[in-house]
Amino acid sequence: MIRFSSLRARLVGTVFLAVAPAWLVMYFLVKATGTEKDLPWMLLAGAIGLVSLAAAWLGGERFVLRQVRELYRAARQLAAGDLSSRTGLSHETSELGDLARTFDNLAASLENRVKEREQAEKTLIARSLQQTVVSALGQFALVSNDFSALLNQASMLVAQTLEVEYSCILELKRDNLLCLSAGVGWKNGLIGKASFPADPKTQPGFTLSAGEPVVVEDLKTETRFGGVSLLTEQGVVSGVTVAISEQGQAFGVLGAHTTNRRRFTEDEVHFLLAVATVLAMAVARKRAEAELEKLAAFAQLNPNPAMELSQDGTLTYFNHAAAELATSVGQDQPRAILPSNISSIVRTCLSSGQSRVNLETKVEGRTFSWLFHPVPGSQVVHAYVEDITDRLSLEAQLRQSQKMESVGQLAAGVAHDFNNMLTIIQGHSGMLLAKSGQRQDLLDSAQAIYFAAERAANLTRQLLMFSRKNVMQPKPVDLREIVSHMTKMLERLLGETITLEFRPPPEMPLVFADTGMVEQIIMNLAVNARDAMAQGGTLIISTSHVEVDEAYVQTHPESRLGSFVCLRVTDTGCGIDQDTRARIFEPFFTTKEIGKGTGLGLATVYGISKQHDGWIDVASEVNKGATFSVFFPANSQPIEAKIAQTAPETELKGGTETILIVEDEPVLRDMAHVILQECGYRILEASSGREALLVWDRHQGAIDLVLTDVVMPEGVSGMDLAQRLLAAKPKLKIVFASGYSMDNLDTAFVRNGRAAFLQKPYTHITLAQAVRGALDS
Repeated sequence: MIRFSSLRARLVGTVFLAVAPAWLVMYFLVKATGTEKDLPWMLLAGAIGLVSLAAAWLGGERFVLRQVRELYRAARQLAAGDLSSRTGLSHETSELGDLARTFDNLAASLENRVKEREQAEKTLIARSLQQTVVSALGQFALVSNDFSALLNQASMLVAQTLEVEYSCILELKRDNLLCLSAGVGWKNGLIGKASFPADPKTQPGFTLSAGEPVVVEDLKTETRFGGVSLLTEQGVVSGVTVAISEQGQAFGVLGAHTTNRRRFTEDEVHFLLAVATVLAMAVARKRAEAELEKLAAFAQLNPNPAMELSQDGTLTYFNHAAAELATSVGQDQPRAILPSNISSIVRTCLSSGQSRVNLETKVEGRTFSWLFHPVPGSQVVHAYVEDITDRLSLEAQLRQSQKMESVGQLAAGVAHDFNNMLTIIQGHSGMLLAKSGQRQDLLDSAQAIYFAAERAANLTRQLLMFSRKNVMQPKPVDLREIVSHMTKMLERLLGETITLEFRPPPEMPLVFADTGMVEQIIMNLAVNARDAMAQGGTLIISTSHVEVDEAYVQTHPESRLGSFVCLRVTDTGCGIDQDTRARIFEPFFTTKEIGKGTGLGLATVYGISKQHDGWIDVASEVNKGATFSVFFPANSQPIEAKIAQTAPETELKGGTETILIVEDEPVLRDMAHVILQECGYRILEASSGREALLVWDRHQGAIDLVLTDVVMPEGVSGMDLAQRLLAAKPKLKIVFASGYSMDNLDTAFVRNGRAAFLQKPYTHITLAQAVRGALDS
């Protein structure tokens, strides 16, 4: 038998083949020996053999075939893909039991490997899905500016990817509140409205403070923090939260929550961290864009022109102010106002890394100042430009004003000292003329000296008016009346070839001014206009009420805001060129021939206008005439009733009162002493304010009048002396004598009647009249 149909048949056949030879041997031995009596034993042996065959049959079935059948069944199940199939023979101790245990171990190993592979596949799929979600959110954040939509999309994808019922994005507000800005699964009305404090005792607050992911498997057993109503009311059991922050600046919290007990894996936590990173980048981008928008608006809306130039000098950006600046000089685009060598400037700035500053160019008569600043990282140059034409003009006007002030100070000092000498000359020549019995030739000489001193005194008065050091006697006046009273004289002054026109308005405020000084302004401007119209022309004098605004003040540094009355003198003469206009108010500057002008006319007008708290403007072009505008502060006081004037007395009146003369110039002091002593007064002298106080103490208030200079040495001025003496004797009479006094004399002190003022140079007549008038007042 080569092949058995079954294991049992093979086992029986094997036993039969083993037993059959024994039977045959026994049979032939019995036959050969003739011992048939032993046949029963042989039959018994045959029966035993048959029993052995049956035992072999049953033993194969029980101990071999059944186990093989189990192995076969398990093998077929394993082959069919049932990796959980087992033989159930692991308790067997035979070789088949060993085989069964080996098979079971093999099946278990295969099952574990398949499960591990399936788990790995699930993990890969989950990671791939998570990466896809993160990538999609990142793409959305890059292409969309809708931040709210990004938050909604992120919360929805987190819930779907992690298969949780709730997801949330809590935004940290300025008042330290966490607000539910986006989410999935929450009740209607909560998103955008629900908020709670960012308290570290809650999971979101703890997440913000810790700065690390927080995983909760069972919220009820959590000991690090408590629950918040937003979560507990929804029945949340497990969850994970991560902070959304960029460069240490927190935006809020991203969370995923479920009502089932769940342990979130490390991959799921990393997924939430990745989403939080995308949101943080979007937050940073949003904030950066807001800052960029502010910077862009700052540059675009900056009132100062700004431009950007590439490394080859191409204009790549300019703001609105730059476009307006180009338009203001008649250019279509800012490129046209750039310096001609702009490419070279850009290359130099970028190669050296140094800025180019204070580069000035001229376009259509305007002066531009440029600043070029290199930005090496971007290989561009920022250009800033300013129209400094008006500033340069103002600076020139300021320098001119300062120069005039300096010249005025010099003129005042010269006039003061010169007036002292003229006072001596006029005083002594006047006394010689007043004496009777003098020789005629001596009288003629004294008279010539007197008249020459008078002319010199007029010259110094003009210097004082220019320097604004002479004492005014202002009162409310109507400029229309002053001009009207002077028209007849002006017509004779101008001559027949020049037509005078006066254009007064029907109503106009008064000005607080010195009438004589205003008349001198009109006279000097009229003479100046007459000389400019050698071939004849028209002189127009007008007065008007003007309100000076901020725009005017910006271009006229000497002006100020307020209400003013403008005296305007316009001629149709030859005009004034620009260089001459810059110097016309300087004293002794004249364009006239030698001997035909002193150069003090316009300087005097300038000084008088300043002394009246006003200013003067001039507008002129060559061959187009000139207009001088003098501004006086408007005054709302009513016109005082005019006091009838009486002719001055020519007879000198004297007296017997005691007079203290305080003068630091000895010759001038001696002359005043002689003049007043001849008038009968008792004279006391002092060379300084301190000496005058000593003289006052010695005479115990017997002094009736003090004639004092204003500026004196030793630290006690004439004003200081007068105030001290009046404190001791309120009815004391004071006469100030000075070549100028605006800086050292309180003119209100004179106007209120507490003192009189005597302008140097004075004559013996004006001195005697001033003293007598003060004593009799």
